[in-house]
Amino acid sequence: MMILLLIAVPVFAVVLGSALLLHRYLSTRHRMAIEGALRETRTPAERTLVPILKQPGKIALKGFVARFNFNRKLDALIRQAGVPWNVTGVFSVMAVGAVGGVALGIRVPVLLNPALTCAVLGGVLGMAPLLPLLVKRSKRLREFEKQLPDALDFLARAMRAGHAFSVSLKVMADESPDPLGQEFRRLCAEYNLGASLSTVLEALLARVPLIDLQFFAAAVTLQRQTGGNISEMMLRLSQVMRERSTLKGKVQAASAHGRLTGTVLTAMPACIALFLMITSPQYLGLLLKDPLGKYLIVGVIAGQIAGYLCIRKIVAFEV
Repeated sequence: MMILLLIAVPVFAVVLGSALLLHRYLSTRHRMAIEGALRETRTPAERTLVPILKQPGKIALKGFVARFNFNRKLDALIRQAGVPWNVTGVFSVMAVGAVGGVALGIRVPVLLNPALTCAVLGGVLGMAPLLPLLVKRSKRLREFEKQLPDALDFLARAMRAGHAFSVSLKVMADESPDPLGQEFRRLCAEYNLGASLSTVLEALLARVPLIDLQFFAAAVTLQRQTGGNISEMMLRLSQVMRERSTLKGKVQAASAHGRLTGTVLTAMPACIALFLMITSPQYLGLLLKDPLGKYLIVGVIAGQIAGYLCIRKIVAFEV
């Protein structure tokens, strides 16, 4: 049994790591393709200006380090969540949670050994403050995506009434509810301060990373360079967004069974174990006391988490 366990754990770790690396590679490739398409729509002057505004200095190592800087990623997460927090405060709460987790692990070593318990509890409680940020970010982006088609219709009507694009954008920002109104009011303020349209649109995409908003930014940038009826373009774009939202709802309804299955299969072993611990403590007592039993429990928990993530990945369709 020990030999099988020693073989299964490395194999499982290699497979899980390979899947995570493949997902990261595909996501990065998709993001770089979109950024490249937007980059091609800029004028030569804007292509020179944007990197200067984003990363002052010409040290390649500095840019490489900044790309993986957790401080910048946390600041971007806070901005996308739209909460009045700051990086220092979130870091402080995370540090307190990590210290509390380590102290709890020392007092209650529920896992294989105190060191592993401290590491796991410290990591979980240290990362716990990120959960409300992720929830708020997801809710805000969904609300923004829901408001965007109506806002584009309003923008098209304002331009058909004879207003310039910048004036129509300002009216649309003032009349739209938050969070869309808040972000577009900031965009108008940055544009009025002298920044180019491509620069303020790129800053908006950094704060609101939505594919629909990327379509809007690409359409506006192309129209500014090639000309065309921008009001008609906004109406067609809003129609495409509504059709895409309808298709996304159908896909979510079709994949609801798979998501529910993953949730039930993940929660069922934990519920059964809890029920047995209450009704028959001696039934699982031998497994907890046996040295090999603790390793089996850790392997089961890791397998359950990996299985849940795999099911979620299977039923998560990009629309």
